[in-house]
Amino acid sequence: MESHLPVDLVIDILSRVSAKSIDRFRCVSKLWESILGHPHFKELFLTQSLARPRLLFTFKANEELFVFSSPQPQNPRENSTLVATPYKCFPKYFPTDRCTSHRRLVFLQRGKTGRVVFNPVTGESITLPKVKATGIKISYLGFDPISKQFKVLCMTRSRYGTPDTHRILTLMETGKGRHLWRTIQDSRNCYVFTGDLGICINGILYYNTYILGGYFKIGCFDFRLEKFGFIKYDKDMKPLMLTLFNYKGKLGVHQKLMGERKSILWVLEEDAAGEHIWSKQRICILPSIVYPHKFVGMTGTGEIVFSPHTCCYPFYLFFYNIESSTATRIHFHGFEELKHHPTSVLTSLDFVEDVQAKWVQTSKSS
Repeated sequence: MESHLPVDLVIDILSRVSAKSIDRFRCVSKLWESILGHPHFKELFLTQSLARPRLLFTFKANEELFVFSSPQPQNPRENSTLVATPYKCFPKYFPTDRCTSHRRLVFLQRGKTGRVVFNPVTGESITLPKVKATGIKISYLGFDPISKQFKVLCMTRSRYGTPDTHRILTLMETGKGRHLWRTIQDSRNCYVFTGDLGICINGILYYNTYILGGYFKIGCFDFRLEKFGFIKYDKDMKPLMLTLFNYKGKLGVHQKLMGERKSILWVLEEDAAGEHIWSKQRICILPSIVYPHKFVGMTGTGEIVFSPHTCCYPFYLFFYNIESSTATRIHFHGFEELKHHPTSVLTSLDFVEDVQAKWVQTSKSS
């Protein structure tokens, strides 16, 4: 079957559908298969995806990884329902202790046993080479918007009082070289809370850190310059009760007040001299039905998202509008296959679907 529509119109229409539909449409005709495989279309699809971010759900059930996504509501309405669609099956050997996503990639790690970066849309994955260093290791995935490269930062905390060493790896496209860890010259003591997932905003990684001597600060790492820095907390912040998030392109901090239905939102600003200052942006009094849930982050339209700590049925998220102080509950279908399995769930905002395959599976060490 051939289309009677102009090719440019066909390309524009197809660039706006979901990645799951793209797989089906490849079978329509040889023309469509050619269009969908062309680099120009893949780049256009990514551009359109950036304008319509999705919610990403990762479930760990019986040591297996299940990944779903759904549209991310822009103007959520009470009692509305969305359907989450599953991505491809993933190997059981994938590490699942720590899971984060950034833009279009998902990053998995488990202690010393492995680090995997994968694209859930294409099923493509990279097993990163092992880091030859002793001590406690924790890694973060980031993106340099200038060079448009993904990088992985691996921070090592020594157990024996020797200086900490940190390494970085640039994800290379197919045929452009091996994936190798490089030692960062700007190595300094920056011990990370093991439970902190960190967040990358405009090429800067932010994470909670503990400085020897009893000081809590926010560590930051510039993926372009490959330099570390630190930001002091406001005196009214409680470091162990904070979650870092993206507040409309700036670093935001969510502070939950124990025993109260209150949340405080802080935003990192700069004064006229370029110094960091904290602005107490909001004090949110949450509805009792929302308060026990886990803070996820903020959408680009300004709603705070809360998720259950574990997968429950029916599954739902709360979208809290900070302007109107109202909460909207959205139900999600599609997780029925996990109904009878104990599962933990991680909800991520602003996931971008990408149908481009740029990497090959690798297990080389360096």
